[in-house]
This record gives sequence, structure tokens and C-alpha cells, in this order.
Amino acid sequence: MHLGYSLDVPTALPSPSPVDASDGSPLRVGDHPALDFLNSVFTSVDAPVDLLRDGQALRDWLKASGVMASGLATEIAAYIPKQLQRTAAEARGLREWFRELLLRWTVMGARGVRAADLEHLNALLAKGRLHQTVSRGPDGLVLQTARQVDSPSAVLAELAAGCADLLATHHVDQVRKCENPACSLWFADTKRGPRRRWCSMAVCGNRMKVAAHRARQRSGVSHEAS
Repeated sequence: MHLGYSLDVPTALPSPSPVDASDGSPLRVGDHPALDFLNSVFTSVDAPVDLLRDGQALRDWLKASGVMASGLATEIAAYIPKQLQRTAAEARGLREWFRELLLRWTVMGARGVRAADLEHLNALLAKGRLHQTVSRGPDGLVLQTARQVDSPSAVLAELAAGCADLLATHHVDQVRKCENPACSLWFADTKRGPRRRWCSMAVCGNRMKVAAHRARQRSGVSHEAS
């Protein structure tokens, strides 16, 4: 099925970010698991940083980022190195595929999501492992649903579930990239009040305000000189 439109989107690596997280710590600025996943690659102060660069990095990031239940992140620790490497490579592929999709979605809304995108996302979701259990609770029987990530495809399904949730539960106006041109980070803005413009007011917000202030000062000096 072809929807009858096309939109060229650059597929280069994200533009640099002034955030200094070269120690490998997850960036918690996205306010949604899918955006924290997207922000797992960026350029720090002076060097590219990919928090999913290999299997061990992926395992550490999943445990520290909170995008996946802690129990699931613990399951991944049992993977053999070859499985971890494969999972990390597939996670990086999903991340960049979702970045391109998100760019189209934020420009065109639902029309920017192609039939092929939905097919790919649904194929990933179908690989999720769920099972239900019944146990006794204080007020009777309790039905619980649990997830398993006993294979690389199940991990991808969990990450894809976060991507699908963002597209289904957020309006395009609530998802945006930091307004600092040098920053690659994305975030969700669902709070009432002034529109959020920066990934971090303490980092990009202050830097952009300082840059604007200096630009006004230079403009004022230029006018006085003329």
C-alpha cells in the first residue's frame, strides 16, 4: 500500500548536543521512554557518545535509564556476549529508524506515518513475550501480566512498545527537539503553562539566553558606532 506522498528526511547522525554526559549516564530529559531511547546517542562537549555502542553498554543503559522495568533489565544480564552484541546492533537500528519516522510525524502528523512504518512497528510488537498469572491478594484473586525478554527480539519489542506509545498517546505539538540548533535532544512537553523550548533550562536554555543577550549587546554597539 502506498499513501501517495513522500518526504525526504536527512538520515545523518544527530547534530551535536552541548550536554556533557561522556561518563555514559543516561540522559533523562525526554520525559518519555521512547525519547530517552532516541537520546541515547548524541555529541557531548567534544566527542560523539553512543550509549548503546555495544552489548555491555546496552545492558547498563537499560538498567540505568528506566525505559524498561528493572526486572526485565536484569533478565538481559543473562545473555551471552553474542546475544548482547546482536541486541545492541538491532536496538541502534530501531533507534535510527524511529528518529526518521519521528521527524516525519512531527511535520505531517499521522499522514507522515506510512503503511510500511506501521507494518514494521507491528512486526516488532508481535515479538513481545507476555504471560499472565493469577495469585492471591488481600481482597481476592489478582490477575497479573508479566513480560519476558528472553531473546533479542523480545527486547526490541519492548523498545518498540515505547515508540508506539509515544505516537499513540501524544499530539505532534507535544513532541519537539530542543530549540538550541547545536542540540540533538528530543523531549515531550505535556505540562500546562509556558511552552517548553529546551532540553534543559540549566544547559541549553541558559546558553541560548546568554547568546541572545550578547547578540543584542553587539547590535547596540553597532548602532552606536553608526
